Amino acid sequence: MSNAAPAENYYVRNRPFTQVVKAGGEAMVSAEAFLRALGLNWTVDGSVVTLTDRPAANPTLKSGVLTYRYGSSEVQLEGSPRGGATFVSMRPLAKLANYSVAANSQLGIVDVNKARMSTDAEKKEVGEVQAQFAAAQKEKEEAWTKKAAELKEKREKEAEGAKKDEEGAGDAASTDTPKEPKGKDKKDKDKKPEETAATQPTPPVEPKPEEKKPEEKKEANLEALPVNATANSLNGTVTMTCEVRNIGNAPSKGVSGTLTLTGPSRSGSVTDNGNSSSSTWYTKSINGPSVAPGASWTFTETWRHPSGNSMPIGNINASIKLNGTK
Repeated sequence: MSNAAPAENYYVRNRPFTQVVKAGGEAMVSAEAFLRALGLNWTVDGSVVTLTDRPAANPTLKSGVLTYRYGSSEVQLEGSPRGGATFVSMRPLAKLANYSVAANSQLGIVDVNKARMSTDAEKKEVGEVQAQFAAAQKEKEEAWTKKAAELKEKREKEAEGAKKDEEGAGDAASTDTPKEPKGKDKKDKDKKPEETAATQPTPPVEPKPEEKKPEEKKEANLEALPVNATANSLNGTVTMTCEVRNIGNAPSKGVSGTLTLTGPSRSGSVTDNGNSSSSTWYTKSINGPSVAPGASWTFTETWRHPSGNSMPIGNINASIKLNGTK
């Protein structure tokens, strides 16, 4: 029928669930084990399976086409026998019970949890955080662009000045020393030494050696832009993206620093200004390559909250502290 699905880890209500097989790319679950994991019970009347959150007989579910009913909704599913259990398609059964299925291909995790809608206050708070981040990002971008333009202008002026100095030195070296006239006038012979000396041309002044300007010190200067932390409440993950730029004039050493993620405290305590208190959710050492002058290095890190899609919604921020910027 199908093969087990070792490439993914399944969680139902934040607990590991192993009664899963893949059939044509679709996840199939043991109907009885899955319903128990959802905290549901059931009764059977003919081909109709009625789900309930109250105690029930929970008889064995047979294979074949059965109608699963929960409240006013129902879905028909075909069960297939495997290892003494009946396996049905996971997604429609989860949806019937008002559960969502969220898959994270990067982490290899599939979560089945109650669909959780954000309140208006939570949506507003998330929107304000996103607006603040966008403003900080724009300000940082403009500052970096200004610095890069100033650095470029400075280098161009220095190059132009050096070129003029070279041309001036070349003109001075090529100036001919005035030659002595071939024939001297007879009257000059009769002139007194003092008069003769006064009429002689002034010897040219040798140019002074060009003073070398001290070379500009070459050094790197790393700067981290604000970290963009995007939370996905459906699967409880936070994706952090950050760009590190070199605004210096020399290649940097390898990038190293510490990434810190903070979010609302689960305790629900409130600070003096009325906002929810925050706590550190996650820290990690970041290491990257050498960055050339004017270039940047971008990295992305994804972290999953232990509570899955029940993670607190609120002010979620991430920051990076570079260990060295030179």
